[in-house]
Amino acid sequence: MNGKLTLLLTNDDGYGSSGIRKLFNILSADYNVIIVAPDSERSGVGHAFTFNAPLHYEKMESDPIGGYKVSGTPADCVKFAISYLLPQRPDIVVSGLNIGENSGLSAFYSGTVAAAREGAFWNIPSFAFSLCTESQDYAQEYAEMVPGMIRRIMSSENRTLPEDSKIFYNINFPPCPVSNVKGTAVTWQSMAFFDDRYERVEVESHRTKEGYMIYGEKKDVEISDAYDSRALMNNHITITPLSFDATAHSAMPHLRWLEDEDFTKR
Repeated sequence: MNGKLTLLLTNDDGYGSSGIRKLFNILSADYNVIIVAPDSERSGVGHAFTFNAPLHYEKMESDPIGGYKVSGTPADCVKFAISYLLPQRPDIVVSGLNIGENSGLSAFYSGTVAAAREGAFWNIPSFAFSLCTESQDYAQEYAEMVPGMIRRIMSSENRTLPEDSKIFYNINFPPCPVSNVKGTAVTWQSMAFFDDRYERVEVESHRTKEGYMIYGEKKDVEISDAYDSRALMNNHITITPLSFDATAHSAMPHLRWLEDEDFTKR
């Protein structure tokens, strides 16, 4: 081996997306990069994975970037790569570069973020990188920041986090040219509300000739740059450390009295 760390690279835009190829070319200078990505776009699938049907994969030997296409979700790709495809566990998992930001509650729906979460399930340092749609023309410049961000975050992690901490990182690049970036903000996850709604559209492929498309915008975005959605809107690069303990800790004291109840008796 060449002494480089092995980096598993995936996304939810699919193996053929420009974002994953940009990251492959940039990260390959520092890491042994192996792509395991969905065979088609899987945006918005969250942490869905395949369990009631077989997965299929194709080794892409004729493609310059190599790697594998998998007939599943981003979470499938990470799970399948770690437990079957790769000869040994990767040192790092990177998901992206996603076109479309994944700040705030979007992270719960995002296949990009789910892939990083899956990596963290396996206790592997994991990162999700997303780019606001307005900044697509600057994707190369933002992608070139990724290796340095990974190095610096991992260096900080090694100094400050307990060994058993299962944390992954949701990183978003703002809707502006790199020259207009105001800085980097380490942020809380926004809890802004989405006003999701459905509108009727004509669909030739369905027997009813109609369907319903979801639309929505963030509402009640926090006013402080301490939260990722607002900081991103204000042209900051946001780094949001996430974990997967979903326990509502503040509710625990209010529910303890239920332990004295005998629910077996009617």
